[in-house]
Amino acid sequence: MLIFLKHILFQIIFILLFSVSVFAEFVVGLYGVKTTTDVIKAKEAGFNCVQTYIKEPDVIDLLAREAKNNEIKLIAYPDKVFSSKYREIATKYPIKAWYLFDEPDVWRLSREEVIALNKRAKTIYPKNETAFVIGEGLTEMSYYDIGDILMVDWYPVPHLPLESFGENVALAKRCLKMIGQSSKELWGVVQIFNWKEYKQFRPDEDRIGRFPKKEEIRFMSYDAIFNGANGVFYFTCYSENEPLYETKKEKWKDVVDVIQEMSFVAEIIDNGKEIENPIKIEEPLKAKSFEYGGIKYTVIINPTAKKQTLPIFFFQSQFDVIYEKSTNLKKIVRKTKNNFLPYKVLVFRYE
Repeated sequence: MLIFLKHILFQIIFILLFSVSVFAEFVVGLYGVKTTTDVIKAKEAGFNCVQTYIKEPDVIDLLAREAKNNEIKLIAYPDKVFSSKYREIATKYPIKAWYLFDEPDVWRLSREEVIALNKRAKTIYPKNETAFVIGEGLTEMSYYDIGDILMVDWYPVPHLPLESFGENVALAKRCLKMIGQSSKELWGVVQIFNWKEYKQFRPDEDRIGRFPKKEEIRFMSYDAIFNGANGVFYFTCYSENEPLYETKKEKWKDVVDVIQEMSFVAEIIDNGKEIENPIKIEEPLKAKSFEYGGIKYTVIINPTAKKQTLPIFFFQSQFDVIYEKSTNLKKIVRKTKNNFLPYKVLVFRYE
């Protein structure tokens, strides 16, 4: 009897460990929070994780407490927390991951230095994951085997093709696969800022930039998923050092609209299952289908700068178009049949 109980207990522990390692929560996160109000606004918007660049332990403690109150995860630098009075308290913070470094490839940080940062964090907080971001999917120096979570922040608007964001996520995914770490968490960081607000290394000093349009933010979010990301972050919470929700309310509304949608997508990915597409989708179009709560969903994207033709199969009455201003299928069909716009995303719901 005792042997039988031990066997059952072993199976339960195995299942729990397997679940934790494989079925990680799909993260929808916001970069750059500075205040407790930012955390509250992020939660209201639908984010389930926030990141801060502030390293002061007193501030991190405040943000961590607010994050815990709002049932939201936090990503923060451990650098100063290690040697502060919060070192032990920090073990109870709702930490999703300790943030090791921002773009080591851009700042030419060696592998050894990043490994050392990861080792220190893991030694002091062994139960927490570690994360860092790279500036492009394929880096000159390999960092792919370091840490628990890899992030990619490629910001194309307006100077590069929009699909180059997803291409860089795919490059990172390919590199992870090459070293046998294809199951490692990979998050795409979507641009929600204006490049003109940042220093640009141009010989003519003619800065370019604009805030991405809502449809561009939406496309990049889905493009990350289609190229292997199992989480999306958004950079940043601030514009010209002021919160978007205060100074650029229309832009913030666009972001929130996308986040509300992505929060539901995260719920489907976390609790549903990916299924075969109802029909074969021809390139260059891409599609993914999921089943959740007895309902099926198919997402189709046009990841090109050219108009494409949407399969007539989806013009049948059982398909409902969701997340559109008009959910009238006939109107959508008339506009889309031979005019599936560049970087367009359509989400269909059906039984």
